[in-house]
Amino acid sequence: MIKRTLTATAIAAALAVPAFAQQPAANPGMASPSSAQQSSSQNPGFVQNQSANEWRGSKLIGASVYGPDNASIGEISDVIIGSDGSIKAAVIGVGGFLGVGQKDVAVPFDALNVTRTPDSNSINKITVSYTKDQLKSAPQFAYLGTGSNASTTGSGSSSSTSGSTSPMSR
Repeated sequence: MIKRTLTATAIAAALAVPAFAQQPAANPGMASPSSAQQSSSQNPGFVQNQSANEWRGSKLIGASVYGPDNASIGEISDVIIGSDGSIKAAVIGVGGFLGVGQKDVAVPFDALNVTRTPDSNSINKITVSYTKDQLKSAPQFAYLGTGSNASTTGSGSSSSTSGSTSPMSR
């Protein structure tokens, strides 16, 4: 549960960064109105509503994925977000039993067919065109820095990590 909450928070933060980066620079010749007086039309780039074709990360992570034969393939365990803010892939845990022997496979996000429950924000079903056997034979997804010392500072300097593969290290 903590992993899902932390992942959803990270997704929300990553998706918010492009919105803040798109905020227009203030015109030095004009006085800036207070934030209470600004309307959404004066602040382009802020998203105010979720549209019907957008999905919340908290709803995607943990959702079951089904193949073309309607058989359960696995669950979405993570999403990979590009530096441009778009979701590049969904990581699906396939095989195994209760997480033991499970393999993570990343499929392109556009390979998912996500349908919404009518008149709801809930996901009805997520399907892919891949069969369970195809995903079991697909290459395993490797997270950046898994099993090696990796820097998370972004400054180019290396920081010492234990190389842990726990969910908190992703």
